[in-house]
This record gives sequence, C-alpha cells and structure tokens, in this order.
Amino acid sequence: MKNLIIFIILINLSLLVTGCFGAKRLEGEVYITALGFDYKNGKFEVFSQGLNFGNIAKQEGANIEDLPILVGEAQDESLLTAYGELEQTTAMPLSLGHVQAIILTERILKEKMADVMDIMGESPNLRYNLFVFGTKENIKDLFQTESFFNYSQLYSIIHVPEPLIQQNYSLPILRYHEFTSRYYRPIGTIMIPTLSINKSHFSEGTRKQIAIINGEYIMSQQKFKGWLNKKDLSGIRWFSKGIQGFSVRVGTKKVSVKLKNPKTKIVVLKGNPPSYRIAIKGQATLFQNSDNKTNRELQSELSKKIKKDILSTLEKGDKLNTDVLNISEKSFKYHLNHWDIGTIRRFNLDAVKDIKVDIKIIESGKYK
Repeated sequence: MKNLIIFIILINLSLLVTGCFGAKRLEGEVYITALGFDYKNGKFEVFSQGLNFGNIAKQEGANIEDLPILVGEAQDESLLTAYGELEQTTAMPLSLGHVQAIILTERILKEKMADVMDIMGESPNLRYNLFVFGTKENIKDLFQTESFFNYSQLYSIIHVPEPLIQQNYSLPILRYHEFTSRYYRPIGTIMIPTLSINKSHFSEGTRKQIAIINGEYIMSQQKFKGWLNKKDLSGIRWFSKGIQGFSVRVGTKKVSVKLKNPKTKIVVLKGNPPSYRIAIKGQATLFQNSDNKTNRELQSELSKKIKKDILSTLEKGDKLNTDVLNISEKSFKYHLNHWDIGTIRRFNLDAVKDIKVDIKIIESGKYK
C-alpha cells in the first residue's frame, strides 16, 4: 500500500512539471529584422527582410558563409492586410520580435504616416526602440545590400548605425519612440535619416553594394517639408548629442583638427518674437598643419568655419520654412509664459542674433 501511495504521488507530480511540448525550433522560423513601407497607385506595399537563425549562428564559426537574405513583398489597400498576405503565403512562420528598423519611402512620409503609426501601435511585437529611416531607393534593393566579409546584413548601417554615428558621422539617427514624441509637438523639426545604395567605395573581388546615410527628410508639425543632403546639414554636427568626436578640415585640406565633445548652448533673448544667441565651446586636437599656422590662426579659422556651417544649415531650413536645428524649442520648453506657440513658430534666420565660438586647440596629434 505504501508503494502504491508513493507511485500515485509521483504520477501526480509529473503532471505538474512544465514540459517543452509547445517549444518552437529556432531554425523553424523566419526572423524579420527590418520592415519597409511604400505607397503607390492607391495601394500600400510592405517589404520584409528576413533571416533564419542559421544566418546568425553560422557567423560565429570559423567558416563564414555567404548566406541568403529573404525578402518578402506584398501589397493591398491597407498596411495590415498587406502584411497579413505575407503571413498567409509564407512557408515558415514569420516572427516580428527581432525587427530592428523600418524604412519609409517619401510617398509614405508625405501622405500616409497616420497608417504607419496605426500599425506600429497595434502590433504588440513591434518595439518602439527600432530605428527609422527614409529612402528614395527601391526598398527591395536596399534589403539586398551587403555587409563586409560576407557577414549577415545585421552588421550593416540599417541595423547597427550607432557605432558610425559616435565616431565620425555628422547626420543624426532616429528611433521610433523619438519620432512619436516629436510628431505631434507643435514646435520643432523631425529629421529622418535617408538611406541610399553606394556602389563606388568598397570591393571584395566585385564591387560591394552597401547602404549608407546620405541626408535627412525633414518633417514639422505632422507635415513633410523636404529633403536636405549631408552638405546642406553641415551645421547639425554642432547640435548633435552623443558624438564622441569628429574631424574637421580648416581652411585648406592641409589643416585638420579633431574636436572632442563640443558643447552647444542656446540662450533665449527677449523680444517679439523671441531671438537667440548660440554659444559653442570645446577643445580640439591638431592632427595636420602643413601650412604651419599658429594655434591662434587656426582657432580663428575654425570659428569662422563653424559659424558658416550653422548659418548655411539655417538658410537651407529657412527655405523649407522650418527650424531645422530646433533652436526655437528652447522657448517652447522653458518660456511659454512669455510667448504663445504662434509667436514661437515665427522663427526664421533673422532670429539668430549671434553665434559665439570658443574652441581651444590643446594638443597636437602624435605620430607613432
């Protein structure tokens, strides 16, 4: 009897143990790593970039294989039904839990951003920390661009842009939660980095086709304003946060300095509408000085260049009727008791009364 009781207890306990009956095989799903949205001829187009678990795991071995990228595409009268068509026709289940980026065409940004925000809000698997890009390219072609050394596309700028931005890149990147926090804001500008395909600079036997950031789409107050290229946005680097340092050519190509974490301060001045003073302070290391100029001469030229960059970018934004450097946000955040939103919105190039630059060259780069 005692043995029978023990047997019954063990059977009952075994029924309580959680098993793996519902477990999924990692290699049995397609992991969607990026989504793309377009709109043309009255229909939405959805593109997906998918990797199998094997694409990632095999990168850790000694033999790196050139593994394929799975690109899906479907179209319908709504984004949700277009993606549903992908799910209904796939040979393996699609998993959205690993999406790292969404790419939006200019047509979507101009006409259908509300639909994008709806699908982002309705899908529990799409996270708000993914990267947002725009493009004039064909999204399918972008999803088939390459990384280096036959690594998976998870090692491209679409999926890991932060290391490039932190080192020596002037254009800011954007996460979806940052986009949503600014989209409905009555003051300020959203800049969405744009991707293009570069076929000129790298090769591994044949020319590599890699994705690069070549400019920014500009949106303000839920409206599409236009596009600016890297040269147009030369002044944005002085307002970007999180950049560790970047090199600057001064005067001629024979002089080069590297700035370390420059700090920019915007001072709001009284008036109607408000005006602004910009102060930039920092330190720089001299790396090249073939013209043998003194530090004082170089600091003077550097100051002129920084002012020129900022004014040039402000002029480009002024032509799009937008505060591209978000200078007026300072009034909106801290001085709404002095001016109403309509007055703050009257920002233009003339609102910037002074740009003061104080960059000290503290050392020279040393050669090994």
